[in-house]
This record gives sequence, C-alpha cells and structure tokens, in this order.
Amino acid sequence: MEVREHRPDGAFGHVDHPLLFKQVRDPQTDRTGQLRAVVRESAGKVSGRAKYTRTAYIRAADGREFTAAPDKLERA
Repeated sequence: MEVREHRPDGAFGHVDHPLLFKQVRDPQTDRTGQLRAVVRESAGKVSGRAKYTRTAYIRAADGREFTAAPDKLERA
C-alpha cells in the first residue's frame, strides 16, 4: 500500500492514504470506522536526529475517535 506525504502550506503533517474517508477496520483492536486523517507526528530525537511516526485517526459509528497504525488498516 503506497502512502505519500502531503505537505500543502499550513498543513499539520497530513499524509495521503489510499483508504482516506473510507470505512476501515483496525485488526489489532477489531474496531471499525471512517478514516478521517493520517498525520505525521514528531516522536522525539534519537542520536540527535528527529524521528517521526504516522498516526491514523478513525471515527467510529458512535462518534468517538480512536487512533491506529495506518499501515495495519484494512478496508471494512
């Protein structure tokens, strides 16, 4: 699955994802919802170099949002 980084001016580290705004399932928690965003976030520094992680933000049918690893998501 190809994930491309998207950096328009004023963006908050948003990353393009092929399942964006589609129904997805997180196999680790077996929760489902609509993928709302994938964001690149700072995870601190290791050996003086900045490290980043990607986090998927998903909204469940009940309106609650949860996070997951975007590389593990499956289409629901």
